[in-house]
Amino acid sequence: MDIRSKINFKENQFLMFVLDDIANYMEYEEGKKVIRLTLGKSELPLHKDIRQAMYDSMEDFKKSSLVYPGGLPELKKELSKHYKEYYAVDINEKNFIISPGTSAAFRNLFAVLSAPGDEVLIPRPYYSLYHFSALLSGASIKYYTIDTNTRKLDMESFKKNFTDKTKIVVINTPGNPLGNVLSDEELYEMDRFVDGRAVIINDEIYSNVYFDERNKSVMNLKDTKSVFITTNAFSKAYRMYSRRVGYCIVPDELIEPLTVIQHHTLLTVDPIVQFGAIAALDNQKEVEELVSSYKERRDYTMKVLSGNQYMRPIYSEGGFYITLDCKEYMEKYNYKTSLDLAVKILEEKSVAVVPGSDFGLPHTLRLSFSSLNYNEGIDLLKEFFDSGVMYGE
Repeated sequence: MDIRSKINFKENQFLMFVLDDIANYMEYEEGKKVIRLTLGKSELPLHKDIRQAMYDSMEDFKKSSLVYPGGLPELKKELSKHYKEYYAVDINEKNFIISPGTSAAFRNLFAVLSAPGDEVLIPRPYYSLYHFSALLSGASIKYYTIDTNTRKLDMESFKKNFTDKTKIVVINTPGNPLGNVLSDEELYEMDRFVDGRAVIINDEIYSNVYFDERNKSVMNLKDTKSVFITTNAFSKAYRMYSRRVGYCIVPDELIEPLTVIQHHTLLTVDPIVQFGAIAALDNQKEVEELVSSYKERRDYTMKVLSGNQYMRPIYSEGGFYITLDCKEYMEKYNYKTSLDLAVKILEEKSVAVVPGSDFGLPHTLRLSFSSLNYNEGIDLLKEFFDSGVMYGE
């Protein structure tokens, strides 16, 4: 078969799923207990009100058969109300485009806003979706740096890598994998420098998972010079990971292009899960409890893993993850890649983690807070790193 794409699909595997597949085999074929610190998928079941809303709509044929390529009007209306009540920002309901999660929205946005010969500027570390969406559109990829020591934006790297060819800038706050938070000052400085020359896509899927400060949205910025597009979803704090509902907030001129793309490539997001999403917006107390739980797990990680001289946890300010800097450990114990290290940990301790090479940080590991056995997993990781396991032994 003649595969015409220039993408090297093997090199672009999402190693998170590779590790999760190994964990699946160990659990279901070998009968072993594995502690999964891989997917950003909550360990808790859907709230009963979300389940009930989906069940009720499934039983109502009129509701369950609704087809709106750009999303249910009812959900768009509730999202508009939510941003008004929660973030004190007015967004017309027509500017919400509903999609199955944010991944499809990113793919479509990159397809509309970039092409071969263009450049996109994404953070490093990055969520792999940004990188792959650029590969699909044929755009060239450049990076700006988030310093892993300070968790701050390296503005010099931003300015250096923004060019006349840049069509898209991606920001992610709180960030995946670092859990870093961009300050308003940093965001305004980025906007002033871009000065309308590129579209800024803001991935704020963790905007309601702040540990140390009040939740905020980039939509709160005032009098910006550039066009901001925001993406978000119900998969994280609302625990709807497998019930795929996401959205993007776009300017008027992008409503028709994105809707028409979904005319042809999507047709509709399942209305049943969209009714579930409407119910989810009424469950902010559940979100607060999840955030409190993950903050405690962040604190436990910092307490338990901070003593090793060859590995250090990087403080997370929000989101679902914490990152371990393993560079010195990998050098001392002869690990060539973060995949090698992750596989060894899984073999030795039955703890599944994500190689940092997924995110452009080849000497790190990412841990997801979303496991009922999280603290036990951290204790096992401490045993692994404290014992000093040589690669190949």
